[in-house]
Amino acid sequence: MSAESPARGSRPPPPDGRHGGEERARPRGDGRGPSAVAARGALAALAGLLVITVAWWALALWPVQGVPPAWLERARLVCFNTGPSGLPDASGWLLLVGQPIGMLAVLMVIAGDAVRAGLRRAFASPAGLLGVAGGSGVLVAGLVLAVLRVADAPLDSEWLETARADVPATYPRVDRRLPPVDLVDQRGDAFNWGRVAGRPTLLTFGFGHCATICPMTVMNARQVQDRFSGEGREMALVVITLDPWRDTPARLPALARQFHLVAADADGDAEGGGDLSYLLSGTVEGVNAALDSLQVARQRVPETGDIVHPALVYLLDAEGTIVYAASGHADLIEELARRM
Repeated sequence: MSAESPARGSRPPPPDGRHGGEERARPRGDGRGPSAVAARGALAALAGLLVITVAWWALALWPVQGVPPAWLERARLVCFNTGPSGLPDASGWLLLVGQPIGMLAVLMVIAGDAVRAGLRRAFASPAGLLGVAGGSGVLVAGLVLAVLRVADAPLDSEWLETARADVPATYPRVDRRLPPVDLVDQRGDAFNWGRVAGRPTLLTFGFGHCATICPMTVMNARQVQDRFSGEGREMALVVITLDPWRDTPARLPALARQFHLVAADADGDAEGGGDLSYLLSGTVEGVNAALDSLQVARQRVPETGDIVHPALVYLLDAEGTIVYAASGHADLIEELARRM
């Protein structure tokens, strides 16, 4: 027997020269890709991401006829910083676009191979192709609707200009009686609605650390008060703090000066509405009870203490009834005030 001949009973080596033991020692699944279960799970995660994205965009952009529910208005303010036009600001758009991209990136890092394998399997079967087509159709339809929603919505500045136009005769009335309150004003006096009885009154809300909505809303209300005063007609202005934790009664005089309401100087003289402007605070419980009874939507951010809230002005008649609720430009508030 030649030295090169295989020993009797031995198994010939495989054609590629590898030893059979090495073939058996190869880990199971090596080179075969993710399992079918992993691929299906990845496709399910991808479908879940699509559903979450659609819901996220619908929350931000779905048009609502009339006054939106308080929970929706609050959610859009908190999540997307929605402006008067009903569209998110720059940070809100960044969140809308970044959310699906970020979630997709995380999914690809965790299970990228399984996602790709699942898509290959989907494209290889009629049912899978139908599912991919359906998901793609939802994305395209959502994109088209979002573009139409943005195209039809005015800019915030345009919305404010539109608000200056005549208010339609169908503008809804509130017609709700004022609830009792247990608050004090910037002079340290206990406040009740009898202080403003017999004259139209604007009731609005804000807090000292607010840098955007509150100053604008109070300024608009003050403009309307000044216009009525210029005509020789008395109109009261009441501002209730949304932040009783920081806007304590002791801080109200400084806050009144900040809002240009009643700024008492060393001689006791007052400007900015005189005795017809009231800035109110009290205990945390008392303020929150008043805000709840007035149905003021708000959300406190624990990390900063700031309050997320809409621009809101209630218009009260001389009998102490909330007749209208308004937001926006001063001319809108004035038009409603002249209807009372």
